[in-house]
Amino acid sequence: MSQKAKKDFIFKKHMSIGEVDAENDQKFLKNCFVDNGDYEVLEDTESPQSIIVGRTGVGKSALISHLINNSQHKIIEIEPEELALKHISNSTILTFFESLGVNLDIFYNLLWQHTFAVELIKSRYSITDESQKRTFFTKIEQLISGNIRKKEALDYLENWGESFWVSTELRIKEFTEKLESSLKAGLKTKLGNIDLSSDSTNKLTEEQKSEIIHYGKKVVNDVQIKKLSKIINLLADDIFNDPQRKYFIVIDRLDEKWVEDDLRYKLIRALIESIKKFRKIETVKIIITLRKDLLGRVIEKTRDSGFQLEKYKTLFLNIGWDKSQLYQLIDKRINKLLKYKYISSEVSFEDVFPSRMDKVSALDYILDRTLLRPRDAVMFINECLSEAQNKTEITSSIIKSAEKSYSLERKESLEYEWFVEHKHLKVYIDILHDRKKNFKVSEIKKEELEQIILQISEDKSAYADDVITTSQLYLNSEYPQNDTYLRMLKQKLLFTLYKVGIIGIKTTGTSSVKWIHDKTQDITYQKIENSSVIYIHKMLWRTLAIDTR
Repeated sequence: MSQKAKKDFIFKKHMSIGEVDAENDQKFLKNCFVDNGDYEVLEDTESPQSIIVGRTGVGKSALISHLINNSQHKIIEIEPEELALKHISNSTILTFFESLGVNLDIFYNLLWQHTFAVELIKSRYSITDESQKRTFFTKIEQLISGNIRKKEALDYLENWGESFWVSTELRIKEFTEKLESSLKAGLKTKLGNIDLSSDSTNKLTEEQKSEIIHYGKKVVNDVQIKKLSKIINLLADDIFNDPQRKYFIVIDRLDEKWVEDDLRYKLIRALIESIKKFRKIETVKIIITLRKDLLGRVIEKTRDSGFQLEKYKTLFLNIGWDKSQLYQLIDKRINKLLKYKYISSEVSFEDVFPSRMDKVSALDYILDRTLLRPRDAVMFINECLSEAQNKTEITSSIIKSAEKSYSLERKESLEYEWFVEHKHLKVYIDILHDRKKNFKVSEIKKEELEQIILQISEDKSAYADDVITTSQLYLNSEYPQNDTYLRMLKQKLLFTLYKVGIIGIKTTGTSSVKWIHDKTQDITYQKIENSSVIYIHKMLWRTLAIDTR
């Protein structure tokens, strides 16, 4: 039950219970972190879960931040944008060979594994100059004396790691340039000085192409992947074998634009494969964060490279929240903000907000308008605090006023979050405008779908989603085939809105309403019938002017 505020208390401008991104939310993260069971698993180097997977705003970066700030073990941070990966993207020689069909996957794998091996050794032995590097090699040579395989691994490190103490960026650039030199040297010997632009491949004879592809595959396959596997054995057996000394490599923000998309997908797949290989070292854990939609695109775009998801599922730490965990998070943050200010003791949500509104608790009212993500809850409550500026209490009317701006922000955030995969999501969402809170699929008319088709069918981008491709099939077909495509378009449009979390679907009269976050959800677009019922998420009721009667 709420307590009466101090007589001189008012809600002030800029009051908030935190920021939407972990990087700028350190004050609250430090004091209000809630472990819903994920952190303990993440910090255990013997636990395979290393890849934090979840939607935007679910707390992936917060987990990384908490590990960096609280772990007693050594943390090595690698920033994607600080790597020399743009050098790979801009490499004419690598692009030339890849355009001919030479698979560079082995090179991408080796790139990550080489980087991790050197970063770990550099950290373990505090190598900052040539002298310290020589001390390390001398020590390890004595340790593995007589072991030919491990001596080969050490020789590899000496050959490729001439400058252990330089930045990761310079090391990757050096590593890439060695492969480029090998590829270029062989080309010059066989074909002389040829144009290496990707367009020039059209000028080559089939015999020349075959010769270049054969040579390129040989060079890439000779990048000493076997020796690198021996290095991992060396690290596991002789260097990182003290169970009391643990090391973490963490990589966050892989969803940002650190390199162009096609290369990014290949590098992320190679990164996942490399993490699995390094699991052999029990005192080392490589941790990365991946947005769920980005992981889906990586799998889709690299499927032809033999990437099989089931082999890597044990590496995934899928994070999510239930209401009780979010209750705890909100209470901690409100207490951090208002302790000894609002009342003369600790403060909870119930002390500050009304007990009930619209026949439910105020906290349930707020959380029912989120996708059960910390970011959504923080944003809604921050809007309430903003609306309460210069007032002494937060009322139901203040919450409803805050909901208007919050609802619009959530819609815009979803459009941004899914832009790469569904660039016309804004158009798809608009089909829900002014509808009842739940309605039958049959209520969506042909004219409405044709309006959408006119807006999206001209999109010829390489990453057209299923709705775009189906709209183009509809326009290029005739009766009765076009009716089939129109029905399919409606199904795929609604399935997209379902996947994003905007709608729930009751596929049959006897089934329950399914939402994408449900553990038992099994909906495919084919299961959506004209008799199915659509439920619009409460989060968007205000901004879409939904009839809630």
